[in-house]
Amino acid sequence: MNSYMQELKLNLLPPDKLYCDFNYWSSMFTQDMKILWEKGHCVPLKKLPPEISDMLFPYLLLALSDYKISNKKNLKGIGLDNLLNLWFEKYSLNKNGYFQLIYPTEHVKN
Repeated sequence: MNSYMQELKLNLLPPDKLYCDFNYWSSMFTQDMKILWEKGHCVPLKKLPPEISDMLFPYLLLALSDYKISNKKNLKGIGLDNLLNLWFEKYSLNKNGYFQLIYPTEHVKN
């Protein structure tokens, strides 16, 4: 097998939980963020109002960045912009300070 074929074995599926060190980063933002995390609990990111998602965006970027750094060997050559495009619609907000994967078996009740 050619060596370039081995490099193509990347797992681009998002992890179940994408952690954000909420306690650390909340000291840099306002306490209002905690309220947003609690009120947005289990709400898919794509269903949040634009004003809310704009405020949460820095947390998502930090969580993605931390995840990418801790998995740099596996994610070599994959940019944050690509992860964001691939994963944004796959997460909901969790009040405990992380972005939680939405499973395909979960259905939103009308």
